[in-house]
Amino acid sequence: MEFQEWVISHARISKKQHRRASLEDTLMFFHQLATLVNSGTPLLQGLRIASAQCESVKLQGCLDQIVAKVSAGSTFNAAAAAFPDVFDFAWIEAIRTGEVTGKMAQVLVELNKQIRDARETRRKVKASLMYPCVLVVVAVVAVTVMLWMVVPTFAKMFDDMGAELPEITQFVVDASGWIVAYGHYAVAAIVAAVWAFRRFLKTETGRIYVGGALMVIPTVGELMVEMAMYQFASNLALLLKSGVPMLETMRTIQGIFHTSPYYRGALKQTCARVASGKPLHVALQETGLFLPMLTNMVQVGEESGQLGVVMEQIAPFYKERMEGMILKVTKMLEPLIIMGMGASIAGLMLAIYMPMFDMAGKVK
Repeated sequence: MEFQEWVISHARISKKQHRRASLEDTLMFFHQLATLVNSGTPLLQGLRIASAQCESVKLQGCLDQIVAKVSAGSTFNAAAAAFPDVFDFAWIEAIRTGEVTGKMAQVLVELNKQIRDARETRRKVKASLMYPCVLVVVAVVAVTVMLWMVVPTFAKMFDDMGAELPEITQFVVDASGWIVAYGHYAVAAIVAAVWAFRRFLKTETGRIYVGGALMVIPTVGELMVEMAMYQFASNLALLLKSGVPMLETMRTIQGIFHTSPYYRGALKQTCARVASGKPLHVALQETGLFLPMLTNMVQVGEESGQLGVVMEQIAPFYKERMEGMILKVTKMLEPLIIMGMGASIAGLMLAIYMPMFDMAGKVK
């Protein structure tokens, strides 16, 4: 009986709360809220229930503040807009549309579906990149440890024996001595450079130059364009199916691309041309940044009056292409990384053993 009571008191009924708000936490929140609202639960009560069941400390704090604001008379979208690091711009716009049109349950279902697709895509990308990243880390650590701990031992032995070192061995010994003497400065410099580069990427100038350089690189540029097409099609489908007018939809998508100055500028031009009376597919073609297949499908959607449905059908196509290209790039990188790792270690071992073989050959 005591054992049963112990099991009941220690059963994993709930998971341990964590601090950060991940996409998984957001997906769970919208899934619970959509289920509650679909079953007839009032929005405020649904927010309270979903907030109480949240496992993320950060998200729960945001939801508690949202509940307080909604209780005070604020709209859900206005309250959620105060937390842009948790709720994306497109999500907030979709929520606003659901409140205005009275179709909150339908909007939440569509939003939950889009977030689930984004989560699956992110998982596949992480899984594809994991192995190459592990190989790079292992290679760097192995070479660094050999230069820092193994090579100095042999360098001291060669120095005591007065051996004449080959050029490759001398180069490795000099590199080892530099790492031992200045390695900590090099690590600090690398950390500072990474930090500075990340800060630079957050500036408009950094996004223009780095993003522009990546867009013209073969394969990488194609991948970035495919990602942009998927993001555009999926968000256009979500907003149009939620009942957002075309011009407002384009302004919203322009905000979604706030980290991409090229597509943000292209969508700004598109919005102005659509406002002047041009069809959307023509305005997109004139930017030069949208693939012909996408603009053709937009034309089909406009002519049939089913643009949201057409975009919902084409978004998975670009998603699959994007995932396929990522898999292709990682498969290309794996043998290159393995060859580079093998060549580096083989070069170090050759540099160490060449003087030893030379000295052994001179012994009579």
